[in-house]
Amino acid sequence: MAERTRRAHEMFLGKAIASAGPVDHSVFLRENRHEEAVLGRLSRRLGVPNFRVRLEPESDGGSQIVLTEFESPAKSDGPTGIERLIAPLDLSGFVAGQYRHPQPMVFRGGEDRFSGLVTWDDLNDIVCSRNVRPALVHLITDGQRTPDYLYQQDDLGLGSRQPGANVSKIDSRKLANLLRTGSTLIVNAIHEYHPPIAHLAREIESRLATYVNVNLYASWHSTPGFATHWDDHDVFAIQVIGQKEWHLFGQTRYSPAARDNQPNVEQPAQPVWVGNLTAGDVLYIPRGWWHDARVDQANAGLGSLHLTLNTRAVTGTWILRWLESQLLDHEIFRRNAPLAADGKVRADYFGELAALIRGTLSDGFGERFEQDVRNAWTESTRTALSTYIEPWQSPNWDSFVLSLKGGRQATLDVRAESESFWLRANGMVREFDVHCLDLVRALAERESISVAQLKSAYGDRFPADFIDGFIKQLVKDDAVLAREIIA
Repeated sequence: MAERTRRAHEMFLGKAIASAGPVDHSVFLRENRHEEAVLGRLSRRLGVPNFRVRLEPESDGGSQIVLTEFESPAKSDGPTGIERLIAPLDLSGFVAGQYRHPQPMVFRGGEDRFSGLVTWDDLNDIVCSRNVRPALVHLITDGQRTPDYLYQQDDLGLGSRQPGANVSKIDSRKLANLLRTGSTLIVNAIHEYHPPIAHLAREIESRLATYVNVNLYASWHSTPGFATHWDDHDVFAIQVIGQKEWHLFGQTRYSPAARDNQPNVEQPAQPVWVGNLTAGDVLYIPRGWWHDARVDQANAGLGSLHLTLNTRAVTGTWILRWLESQLLDHEIFRRNAPLAADGKVRADYFGELAALIRGTLSDGFGERFEQDVRNAWTESTRTALSTYIEPWQSPNWDSFVLSLKGGRQATLDVRAESESFWLRANGMVREFDVHCLDLVRALAERESISVAQLKSAYGDRFPADFIDGFIKQLVKDDAVLAREIIA
């Protein structure tokens, strides 16, 4: 009986989640943690070490790789946007080289290369003066998030500076104490409220037609912040001040996704590359590469400040979602699938679907997809509040500067013999009378233009009150930003 039981157990070779579609990565993590919890409880009951023991020989350090390194030019008037990070490479060459088999790269630069992005004074202002609070600001140690209440200010009673009702403030004394003990300070989405980084993010977004997120990390000790992990997006680690030691462990699944068919939870045991970034350096980490970072022990106590910039990945699954939107115009794709019908009905149904899909995937569908993605791109929300909530009421209205929102990705669709045209910009499609084409084109083809310049250029064709009314409508419709320039 025991022999039969043993053999039956050996014949069970494993299990996996069955799904008709991709599963969120957090599901795989929960399954893994469940298995660990069960094994841990069984181990404690039996008084033995955890059952999940790797029966492998001790590693001799593993194979090492040499990262390609580039020297970036030290020019104050050098490249901007994404090229600022990857110089001396240009964008097309970088993407072509990283398309099929992405590999990490290091771009070395002078220590003042990114000094204009953020300083210690900027960080102090963000954390304390602006009162940016959790979850935008938080602490992490050895992969564990520090509870917010451990570094927030309390109401100590009469005579104390009270935080105020329903308002939490960061206590600088408590914050510094935790940072001295090895915590890492993280400021999430710093591009949303720090102008120099916001400018860099906007430059990159407008070039790539995708979205950028930038987080800041400040640390002083060799205790790691995040545990070894991988990201579902490419990372550009920008060392602004000090130094940081990085460990790269390679990949266990190529180009993993946040929603995937297979888990990616087992990290490699040994790093394949260890290296330092100093101020002015950039480390490019492709999606799926396991990594961690810490201040080197030799520099313990010296502050490191780095940014992680990532762009939202546009993958083949995006193309499938785009294809879905194209096919929903066909009624058969909105109809119930006849799964319970006889074989002929099902065959006819799926045959018609296949034919329509093939027809949509005709020559040029890649260009159509790219253009639709760019047309759907929306820039970060910006306001232009001034003394007059209706800027056209201002006596200085003619000096206001106009910018088309999403103008860098805007396209004009003008069809011959048509009485109208379409402007696609900032995630909207707007239709105009063809007689307004030159006015819209003047907005779309420039970074900005003043009301006075618009009237001067087209005053012989349009009365001033018509131009005022036209712009007024575009401002009210959130198509155009009108900013008051104060000398």
